[in-house]
Amino acid sequence: MSITSAFRAICLLGLALLGRAAQADDAESFYAAHRTITLGSPSSAGGGYDTYVRLLARHLAKHIPGAPTIVVQNIPAGGGMSVANMVYNTAAKDGTFLGLVRGPVLQEQILGNKTALFDGRRFAWIGNMDTDYDTCLVWAATGIRSVKDFYMRDVIVGSSGSGANSTLFPTIYNQLLGTRLKVIAGYPGTPSRIVAMEQGELQGACGISTSTIRSTLDQVYRQGKIRVIVQAGIGKDPGFPDVPNIIEEAKSPEARESLGFLMEGLELGRPFAVAPETPADRVALLRRAFSSTMADPELVAEAKKLQLDINRRDAAATETAVARLYATPRSALERLAGALNYLGR
Repeated sequence: MSITSAFRAICLLGLALLGRAAQADDAESFYAAHRTITLGSPSSAGGGYDTYVRLLARHLAKHIPGAPTIVVQNIPAGGGMSVANMVYNTAAKDGTFLGLVRGPVLQEQILGNKTALFDGRRFAWIGNMDTDYDTCLVWAATGIRSVKDFYMRDVIVGSSGSGANSTLFPTIYNQLLGTRLKVIAGYPGTPSRIVAMEQGELQGACGISTSTIRSTLDQVYRQGKIRVIVQAGIGKDPGFPDVPNIIEEAKSPEARESLGFLMEGLELGRPFAVAPETPADRVALLRRAFSSTMADPELVAEAKKLQLDINRRDAAATETAVARLYATPRSALERLAGALNYLGR
């Protein structure tokens, strides 16, 4: 290499490094100047998802330049579908709005739900606070004691909307396994469903995670007012070793494959995303801030006090989990879409 060529290369490298430094400075300056960041919660106040969002909100600012104010906005409509649509289409695309975009909402989009106005592969994923184990539980006074009862009688379960586990899971169980879960929509979060059970309006609910049982339903669970009938997930929650996994009810390889799609979505328990158009330097800063927050001893201590499970995943791991969902065999998707009666595929 000639002296001139070497000099030119050094200059180009210097410019590139300066560009990266300037870009980082731009992101830090942006957040230092913008004093408010909004976190979109897919459930009503006091629900399981909302509890996680507010935990993050209380600690995230420490890890962002300028320590901006963190505001939580509850958007429970559609079981999380409204949050996903908002992040993708109408929320600020400058890195000041992060939404908790749930795995089941992505599954609805993959299955052809026309209300899903996004492509889950294009979100700029920030990270995931937890993986999930779902459950179907009942009010103990109903006398429902095991999954066998789900086949023998109609069981009225509450749902928060089309994009929620509380709708997706029982509907799929009915079609693939033959259960008789009657889904009633219109309950914005777990607290409203528990009240409806206590009043006799509902008999139970699916789409309530084991972490929610531990954190927000611990008292009614310990009092024996609710009974966990089945769980769903990649394996079992160690805290509920005697509760069967619903996948054990699959009577054919095809049913098991289709149920596996639901289980994959549970890996995306509490993931946050920003709009695809968000500047890359701000996405990078938010990812670093999220990872630092998840490792923050104060957050870890508070999560333990609240009995919240924290199984954090960084942005790369979250993207990998999303990619696995979108790689589900078409045969499994067609069975599920048929069960859910989505049109226009």
